Amino acid sequence: MDERHKLFHRVSRIEIRTRKLVEQLVGGDYRSVFRGRGVEFSEFREYIEGDDPRLIDWNVTARTGYPHVKLLTEERELSALLMVDLSGSLRFGSVRLTKLERVAEVAAVLALSAVRSNDRVGLLSFADDVVDYVPPDKGRAHALRTVGAILQSEGRAVPANVDRALRYAGRTLHRRSLLFLISDFRFSREGSRLLGAMSRRHDVVAIHVFDPREVHMPPLGLMTFRDPESGRTRTVNTSSGAWREDFGKRVESDRKAREELCRKYRLDLVSISTADDLILPLRKFFMLRKRRRRH
Repeated sequence: MDERHKLFHRVSRIEIRTRKLVEQLVGGDYRSVFRGRGVEFSEFREYIEGDDPRLIDWNVTARTGYPHVKLLTEERELSALLMVDLSGSLRFGSVRLTKLERVAEVAAVLALSAVRSNDRVGLLSFADDVVDYVPPDKGRAHALRTVGAILQSEGRAVPANVDRALRYAGRTLHRRSLLFLISDFRFSREGSRLLGAMSRRHDVVAIHVFDPREVHMPPLGLMTFRDPESGRTRTVNTSSGAWREDFGKRVESDRKAREELCRKYRLDLVSISTADDLILPLRKFFMLRKRRRRH
């Protein structure tokens, strides 16, 4: 079987595995849980009593001497961009899936949900730099091509640089969009300063993919670990009390840093393990977000 047919079968398997979740998300009104289709500027007019004061344009107001508000019109469709981390740490897997394979499944669910809601979806994959960019478009074939592009990449043995990816997205997206940042969030916190600017312009959802051994390591004695990004190896005693205490502190520190990052930039955060069913965390996230939008 040639590489093209292998890729086709891998994409088909992912579509079959995720079909049930896609149907559930679309049935639960996928687009209603996001800040919506977005709005675009139409024109200015003078402020009248009852207008939303947040829509006052102070530049026009100062120029004319009278309060003016922006008139906005709803965009006909929502545009979603999957920002997918392909750095070396995603190649790790201690169960049946690597983190990269779980990332591809999550991307498939979101891409197929978007196109079934008649929205446009695109891809921006990155490692230490942008790897691939697929402009947002409609249709099932386009969504599956997007998933195939992720699978073909197979990950890069380098650390992630999310800043470069965000800068590229900022130059490419000209109107408000929905951004899914799908990553294990092992990039430098200093290297994510553009997240704040992007979250003010777009609706950004952080999807944290992790392997269970990254948060809980059983006492298995001496084990050798290899860093997939640097290639360095290290042998540790996983039964040692001192090592286990240090491991637990690092896990807790990473969790707090990740949650603080999302809180600081007002990003929604959902964590998905490679060992668990994909349906539960995504459904739970969608339900929470839908409930919040009602208030």
